[in-house]
Amino acid sequence: MSPPTLFQLAAKSLAQVIHEEKIPFDFHLDTKSSNAVFRELLELDPNNVELLKSYKNQLLKLTELDLRKCRIDEEGVSDLNKFNLISLEFGDLCHLITKFPDPIYRNRIDIVSFLERAVNTNSREMMIHLGFSGKEEFMSGWEEKISKLLPSLQSMKIISGQFIERFLFSNLFSGQTPFSNLCNSFPNLRVLDISSARGLSSLNGIKHLKNLQELVMRNVIIENVDGYKELSELKNLRILDVSVDSDPFLLSNPIRLIGSLLAADVQMEKLEFLDCSMTVLNEQELRKFVEHHPTLKTVVAITPVCDHVSIPTIDLLNFNSTTSLVKCLKYALSNDRDKLAQNCVHAIARKLNTNHEQLNDSEIRVLLNALCYVLRESKNKIDKYWAVKCFVESNFFETERFFSSFSLEIPGIVGLIIKSSETLEVVSFPFNSHPSITSILNQIVNFLRFGKPLQDSVLSLIMEKTVELSCLNSGYDYVGILIRASRLISVDQHTSICNNTKVFQGLFEISDKLINREPLTYQQVMELIVSYMKQASEDTLKFLVSNCQAVEKCVEQIMMLSRFSTKDMQKHLLHFLMIFSSVMSDEQLKRCYGGETVFRLISVINTTGLRNPFERTRAIMFCSILSLLLAKNLTEHRAHIKTTIKEFNDSWGQWNIPNCQKMSARVLNAIITSRHSTDESICLCLISMSTFIYAEGYEANGCLNYIKATSKGIRDNLNMPEYTREAAELVLYEMENIENKYRI
Repeated sequence: MSPPTLFQLAAKSLAQVIHEEKIPFDFHLDTKSSNAVFRELLELDPNNVELLKSYKNQLLKLTELDLRKCRIDEEGVSDLNKFNLISLEFGDLCHLITKFPDPIYRNRIDIVSFLERAVNTNSREMMIHLGFSGKEEFMSGWEEKISKLLPSLQSMKIISGQFIERFLFSNLFSGQTPFSNLCNSFPNLRVLDISSARGLSSLNGIKHLKNLQELVMRNVIIENVDGYKELSELKNLRILDVSVDSDPFLLSNPIRLIGSLLAADVQMEKLEFLDCSMTVLNEQELRKFVEHHPTLKTVVAITPVCDHVSIPTIDLLNFNSTTSLVKCLKYALSNDRDKLAQNCVHAIARKLNTNHEQLNDSEIRVLLNALCYVLRESKNKIDKYWAVKCFVESNFFETERFFSSFSLEIPGIVGLIIKSSETLEVVSFPFNSHPSITSILNQIVNFLRFGKPLQDSVLSLIMEKTVELSCLNSGYDYVGILIRASRLISVDQHTSICNNTKVFQGLFEISDKLINREPLTYQQVMELIVSYMKQASEDTLKFLVSNCQAVEKCVEQIMMLSRFSTKDMQKHLLHFLMIFSSVMSDEQLKRCYGGETVFRLISVINTTGLRNPFERTRAIMFCSILSLLLAKNLTEHRAHIKTTIKEFNDSWGQWNIPNCQKMSARVLNAIITSRHSTDESICLCLISMSTFIYAEGYEANGCLNYIKATSKGIRDNLNMPEYTREAAELVLYEMENIENKYRI
C-alpha cells in the first residue's frame, strides 16, 4: 500500500481542524485544495455540506462535488449555483420531489428544473461529469433536455435500482427505450455508469457512443445474449466492469456474464481492463475471453472458482499470491467495493490463520500493512470490523514469531485496533468493541508469560491504553490485564512504568470509580499503585500532585473508607499522602491541608487506644503529616493538631514498633530543624525514625547517617524534654540492633 502524499495528509489535517472548529475558516483555498479539503470534510460528516452556505467565499474555487452521502436541501441546491463545477455527483433526491415536481407526474422530480437551479452558466458549459445515485424518478424526455443544458458532458453515472425499469414503463408506447434515448442524447460520453439498473433488455443504442472509453454496468444482467452484441461496436472502449456485488452462489438464477459475452461473440478491440468479480465464471471461460482480447492488460477476477488461476500474459487480480491479494484489496477500497474488500480481508485472515508458516516475513509484513491500511483508510465500518476480527482471531497473532519478528509494528497495530474498535458502535448489526480490545491486549500480555520481553514503547502503549479504557469502561476486565502485566514485566520495565505519569493518573481515576462499586478490585488497584509509588521519582510525584489532584483523591477516598467496617486501605492512602507531602511546595501543602481538610482527616483517624499494629501504623503516618504542617507553620489549627499529636505520643509504647512505610528525609529534616516544630512533633519524628530504619531499601536512601547523627544530638541536648531524649535513645538502640544484624 502506497503511503498518502504530504498534500493528502495536509488536506485531511486541515479538514479535521475546520470540522472541530479549532481554527477560524477565514482564508481562501485554491482549486486543488478546495476539492481535497471539502471531500475530506464530507467524509468526516456528510452534514458538513452545510459549510457550502457559510463559507462559499473561502471555497469559491471548488470545482468537484460528491454529494452521494449528503442530504441537500432546497437552499443548498441554490447555493451550488455559486460554484463553477466540472463534476457533480448527487445522492438521494427523493425528498426534493415536492420542491421540483414534474408538471405531469407529481411523484417524479423535474430534474431539468433542478439542474437549472443548481448549475450556473459557466458550469453548464464546463461540466464533464454528472452522477445520480438515488432512486427518484425523472420526468419523461430528461435525456435530451439535459444534453442541451450540459453540452460538454463526457461522463455520466446513473446508479439506481429502478431508473431503467420505471422509464421502460413510462415509454411503453414510444417505440424507443430510455437507454437508446440516453445514448442518442449524449454521443460524446467517454464514461458511462449504469450500475444496478434493472429491467434492461439490451444495450441497443450503445454503438452511438463512439468515444466511450469506460463502461460500468455492475449488477446489471441482460438475459438476452444478443443484447450485448453492440459492445463490439465500441472501438475506443478500454475499461469494462461487469462485476456483481453479491455472491453468485447465493442467487437463485445466476447468469454467466462472461459466458454470455463469449456466446454473443463480443470482441472489443482496444479493451485493456476487465472487472468480472463475483460473477459465475470458470477458468476455461476466463482464459478464452483473455485469448479473444489480446489488448487486455488487467483482469479483476475475485471469484471463488478463479481465485488461484494464473495467466502470465495479464495482470490477474485474484488470491493466487500475496501480492495479487493486496492489489485486489487496494482496488476494492479505492473503488468503494465494500463486498470485494471484505472478501479480501477474509482471504488475508485465512492465510494468517492457517498458512502463516508457509509465508516468509516479507509476505506477512505486506499482509499486516494491508490490514492496517483497511483500519486506517476504509470508509466502510464493516470492512474495519472484519479487519479487527482478523487481528483478534487469527492464530498468527498469538505466535512468538509475531512478537519477535514484527515487534516494531505492534505499537501501530494496537493503536489502530483500539481506535478503529471504538468507532464501530453500530454497523449492520450491534458491535461491542471491548471483547476485541481485551482479547488483543491479553494476547500481548500472554506473550510475557514465556519470558519474552516487550519493547518499552509497546509496554507503555499497552499500559496507557489499558488504563485509559478502564477509566472509560469499568464493566470490562482491563484492571486484570494491568495486574497481570505488572507481575510479568522485567525489573527495568517496572521501573519505567513507575514513572509513567499517564499510567499513574489513570490508576488514581480508576480507584475513584471502584471504591464504592467494587471493593476487591479497588484493593487490587491500590496494591498496584503502591508497587509503583515505591520507585516513583520526585518529578513524577510532583506531577501527580500538581496535575492529577492525587492528594485530593486520596483524602476523598479516606473519607469514603471511613464508612466501612474495615479500614485497611486507609494505610495505603495515608502512605500516599505522606509521600506526596515530601514533594509538595508550601503553597500546595497549605491549600490541601490548611483548611477543614485537617479536621476531616482527624475525625476518621483514631490516635488513641492504638489497639493493634495497623492502627499504630496508620496513626503514625497521619501524625507525621500533621507534624510537617506544624513545622512549616502552614495551618491555623495548631492547638488542635498539637493535642492530637500529644494523644498519640501518650499512647505510644516502646514495646511495639509498627511496620511503618519509610518517610522521606525531607519530611524528617523539616520537622526536626524547623523553629516552628513542637517537642511533641520532634518526639513523633524520632519514633518515625525508629520505624524507618527497618524499611526495605534504607541503605540506598542515604538517610542512615543522618538519622544517627540527629538522634545523638537530641539525646545529648539537656534542654530537650526527657520524653524526647528517651525517644532519641530508642532510635540509637534500634540503630545498634540493625547495624549488628547487617554488620554495617
